[in-house]
Amino acid sequence: MPVITYVNPLSELATAQSSLSQYQQEDTFAEQLVQLAIYGYGDPAVARHILAVTRANIGNQRQREEFWINMIKEEKQSMKKAWDLVKDS
Repeated sequence: MPVITYVNPLSELATAQSSLSQYQQEDTFAEQLVQLAIYGYGDPAVARHILAVTRANIGNQRQREEFWINMIKEEKQSMKKAWDLVKDS
């Protein structure tokens, strides 16, 4: 018999929010690297690349967070419809 797994949207949302927080911290660090590169410390191309990567990751995590928020809303509506059917019968 196949195993059916359930993905908990609340858990996935929490993971996405945690990752978003982590990437925001990395973005702050990348901005500091860019500032140091402006003053002549470090490689400016690498600093800009790291900043671009962290900004892209932030965007991806925001999309992931929005996806799971929508999934939670849909699941809530589905449960409400199911509850209404149970109450009506």
